[in-house]
Amino acid sequence: MASAQYDRYGPWKVGTNALTIRSNASAKPAAIGVLYAGHKFTVHKTRGNWRYITDKNTGVKGWVSGSYVYREVYTCLH
Repeated sequence: MASAQYDRYGPWKVGTNALTIRSNASAKPAAIGVLYAGHKFTVHKTRGNWRYITDKNTGVKGWVSGSYVYREVYTCLH
């Protein structure tokens, strides 16, 4: 249940127009998919600055750079 650990603080967002999903946690492996802004995805684990994700729109699983994804934060003001 590693995904519960990462998703419990809110949904994740893509911080760019498009982000390449790779087979390994490195910029060198071939692309296996693309994660677009607005796509919903689950983060399962991390390795350094890489996140292992599942794109909920396509079902593609792979690694994306943590520099371009972030957790959406909600603020409650009274």
